[in-house]
Amino acid sequence: MTDYSNILRTTRLRSSSVAGRTVLTESESDRGRVLFCPAFRRLQQKAQVFSMEPNAAVRSRLTHSFEVSQLGRYIADEVGQRLVKLGKLDFAEQGALVNFVETACLMHDIGNPPFGHFGEAAIRNWFKLNGERCARSALGLPSKKVPADQSRQLSRSLADFYEFDGNPQGLRIVTRLQWNTDPFGLNLTKTTLASFLKYVRQAGAPASGNFTKKAGFFLTEKAIIDSVWQEFNYAKPQRFPLAYIMEAADDIAYCISDLEDSFEKNIVHEDLALGEIERRYLAHNFPDSNPVHAEIGAALADVRKGERNGKEFTYTDFRTSLNRTIVFYVATRYIQQHEMVLKGTLDSLLPRTEPAGAVLEVLRGYCRDFVYPHDSVQRIELAGYTAIRGLLDHFKVLLECSQERFEAAMEYKTKDSKGEPIVIESKLLRLFPDKYKKVYKHHLSEANGGGDLAKFEEWNARAHLVVDFISGMTDDFAMTSYRTLSGMRL
Repeated sequence: MTDYSNILRTTRLRSSSVAGRTVLTESESDRGRVLFCPAFRRLQQKAQVFSMEPNAAVRSRLTHSFEVSQLGRYIADEVGQRLVKLGKLDFAEQGALVNFVETACLMHDIGNPPFGHFGEAAIRNWFKLNGERCARSALGLPSKKVPADQSRQLSRSLADFYEFDGNPQGLRIVTRLQWNTDPFGLNLTKTTLASFLKYVRQAGAPASGNFTKKAGFFLTEKAIIDSVWQEFNYAKPQRFPLAYIMEAADDIAYCISDLEDSFEKNIVHEDLALGEIERRYLAHNFPDSNPVHAEIGAALADVRKGERNGKEFTYTDFRTSLNRTIVFYVATRYIQQHEMVLKGTLDSLLPRTEPAGAVLEVLRGYCRDFVYPHDSVQRIELAGYTAIRGLLDHFKVLLECSQERFEAAMEYKTKDSKGEPIVIESKLLRLFPDKYKKVYKHHLSEANGGGDLAKFEEWNARAHLVVDFISGMTDDFAMTSYRTLSGMRL
């Protein structure tokens, strides 16, 4: 037994049908399950920054995810080698640790809706404007004050959508929506699921402590996450050690690559951008004796000049140099702060008060100022925002109708129990993937209570069905679906 034997676990939500595999083989299996699933493939048509981009050299969510996974492997390999030397990890576990981190990195953006963070905002804002009204209509609640217990249940049902985010949706995708023959999704190991969890708070719960700024999971996945915490004997939710590495790999990848893509698209001038980035970084006044600062400062100076030691020094050279410097820093910090990492109490492997974190924040800040606000980005994001809100408007009829009418539409009946014709609802539901509808029905079978509680849980599951469909769309398919449903095209 090593220190990591209780961290690198092979337990799955459902016991594997193949027995006797090693932790290394199980970790390889998780990676394969993610790589071969359709939700992962759809990332090739979801934007990293530039949506529906015809230039294949500009990153999509898929290429970004591959780059994050490579950086995650790089960091995990450095960490693993050092843990082996310290006797905290054996060689088989070292390979498994790298695989678990790589898999978490591959799927870190798998829950992103069309148009990324703008799409998340569109879903949240639509539900804040329309969600309660739809729920009251479906549940037969009065438009004004309701009893306290019903008010609590209503708030609980809406919280997942008021705090909609790609992180909890990603968890939902891999544990639910990638339904094969049972309700366990990809049936990943609990180690991979814990490594994926960037935030540890349920939607609707108060933020308190580290890693609760955003929701990490929805009400519908609470039982799954409870089983993950139990697997690792966590008395309360906490960040998992490998999740620190996944987060660091993502931060390194997008801060450096978003700028590179803006050069590819001629959104900003490379020479002007690099000069401003160097100026902003040097304003931190880190001491020259700091070796990480010395390496970062040299890389910034050399890429601005375009030369190092008499040879050409390009942005690719800069990216390679900066990646190496930051990866080694992150691996060193992981080992130095090992006890805090294990306890989940370390704030970050890349604090902004240190050179490695500071240069990434400078790159991030420059993109916030000059890349993300560019007209070419804003126009497409605004169009995407309109499309997602429009799709929700079209599907609103599914959220407003009674449970009885909705279930009649699910069975493609032509009339409800009152004899009222069902025209739109059943046609819309024919558009939804069968596996998503299976998840909806499974949620009903999991409902914890009868009476009013079951009704609220049904509406929550129904709203998830609608959001699952929309958030799973690619950017182009979302636009096409919106135009089709709006009668703009056939």
